[in-house]
Amino acid sequence: MRLGRPTGKLRGGVAVVALASVLGLLATGCSSNSSTVGGGGGTVYSAFVQKFRYHGVPTSIPHGNFVLNFTNRESLPITHELVLISLPSGKSAQDVISAARATGPASEDKWLHFGEIPDVNSGATKAQTFDLPAGTYAFACWQTGNLGNPNAKGKAHAARGMVFQFTVT
Repeated sequence: MRLGRPTGKLRGGVAVVALASVLGLLATGCSSNSSTVGGGGGTVYSAFVQKFRYHGVPTSIPHGNFVLNFTNRESLPITHELVLISLPSGKSAQDVISAARATGPASEDKWLHFGEIPDVNSGATKAQTFDLPAGTYAFACWQTGNLGNPNAKGKAHAARGMVFQFTVT
């Protein structure tokens, strides 16, 4: 059961800005981790996954709206996701990893969700807008599969350490 405030759809001008941002990054090959979006849409961050680790996201971001461009840079075919969860007081990314090791993908339901970027295949980029209050959060991937064999059953990627903790101020 997913709880929280899912942000499943981009809205109005933010959708246009997010699409323009993705197209701009693809056209220019820009490797910047963040930029400011005009019109009050928030900041755009670019993150990627490689070797089952999230890269490029700051450990602290300001509260409110932001757009996240998420790229799967794995060298072989595999599907990843970026699920945004809230970490309760006293919990950390290590608690998410430990839960995933103990109960696999079912551990995803133990965390309060604030949205996600689902099913990003190797070489693909997807964008999503999130709106977060101050707090402690993490990105996690509960997909299974191995590099080159994405349909293989196995450990949830979170159990391999694919969890990134950050704070919203």
